[in-house]
This record gives sequence, structure tokens and C-alpha cells, in this order.
Amino acid sequence: MDPNTMYSVDLSGPPVALDMQAWMDDRDSVPRVVFAATHRVETFGTDGGRGPDPYLEGLRTGGWALLDDFAGWADPAPGWSAVLDVATDELTMSNSAGEAFYSGTLNSSPRWRKEARKLGMFIALAGDFADPVGCSDAALRSQLYAMLCPITINRPGRNP
Repeated sequence: MDPNTMYSVDLSGPPVALDMQAWMDDRDSVPRVVFAATHRVETFGTDGGRGPDPYLEGLRTGGWALLDDFAGWADPAPGWSAVLDVATDELTMSNSAGEAFYSGTLNSSPRWRKEARKLGMFIALAGDFADPVGCSDAALRSQLYAMLCPITINRPGRNP
């Protein structure tokens, strides 16, 4: 998709996967991954007014909770899962329907992998921002979503 081109979207068609970027954060004892959509879709109503943001709406209805709603994401998200292949550093995170939310590299650190393996989960963050620097602004606008995602760490020669 070209960022300078407008596209028409058929809302009755199948879902279109958005390109995603992911950054790991290992500053605390609970590992985090920040996800950002590379492209965004803007919708408009028949009256010309701005419609809902499909990406944020998908987060809201797909098992994520606003960051400040801790009770909404205090437990692992039902049906969500992630697998990190250490040899390739490939992270695949799937929703409760088994569809890939993200599949790509993570650039995970040994510390991140150790904590994720120990806890069996990580905090996933996503919302209205283009990179991790925008997380705090998204939180202030109530557009930062979180979830606890169970994870399996596949290590060469160490898995059953």
C-alpha cells in the first residue's frame, strides 16, 4: 500500500491483514511487546463524518482492553497465544480464532526471552501510534490497548 494513495475498502469483503511492526521492551521484570500497524484505514460515514477506526475497533472487540482498565487485561487473553522461535527470532501471535495478529521478527534480548519463558506470558500493547515513542500520547488519548498473551519459547535442542 502506498501511504500517499487513497484506497476504497469493501467492508463486506474478507478482512485485510495490516502490516505490523513489533518492538520488545525488557526494562522491567514483565516482558512487553509494542505493536504498531504500518498502515491505517480511515473510514467515513455516509454523512461525510469520520467513522470508527477499524484498527482500534478490532482491538477493542478482539480481546484487548484499554491500558487504564487493568481489570480488563489482568488475566491472560482467552484463546490468544504466541510462539517465539529463538533460532530465527520469529514471533507469531494469534488471536482466539487462530488468525495471525503478528508474524515477524522481534529482535528479542536474552533477558526478554528469559522473563517470557519464566512467566509464560508477556504484556502486548497496541493502539493509535506509529512507534513505541507514541505509546504515552496514545494512553493520554485513551487509545492504548493492552493484553496478557500466553507465549511458548521454542529453543533449539531444549524443547520436549
